[in-house]
Amino acid sequence: MISLLGSILGLFSSIGPGMFKQWMAAKQDKRDKAFELEMQRQISADKRDEATITGITNQNISVQTTAQAEMKNASRWTVNYAASVRPTLTYLIFALFAAIHAAAFAGWLTPEEYQMIMAGGAVEGTFSTVIMFWFGQRLTSKWTR
Repeated sequence: MISLLGSILGLFSSIGPGMFKQWMAAKQDKRDKAFELEMQRQISADKRDEATITGITNQNISVQTTAQAEMKNASRWTVNYAASVRPTLTYLIFALFAAIHAAAFAGWLTPEEYQMIMAGGAVEGTFSTVIMFWFGQRLTSKWTR
């Protein structure tokens, strides 16, 4: 009986480590393949993103080149008018902002009306966006000199 138990124990102790090693290798192989597949997916997604960005960049360059060519062919009045649009809108937005505050200060607007106009933050938000645009443009123009 002991010899039979010893034989079975010897058989399992000789086969067990090899079977365990094979089982672990199969699990590792499965993990490796899953990782490689995920890497291939990520690489293809990165290539798609890069192609999209490159396409958008090329389109932007094309639009800018076309716009610059059109401005070279345009009359001087048209070029000057196009250049004055942003400053004109800035002055108008500033005038609106100042008029709302002046009307509230002069008493033409009640505090409730003033709060209703300013509560949404649209006027202040627009005004601060315009002001920061001009300061940001000034800063970047200094960088590019």
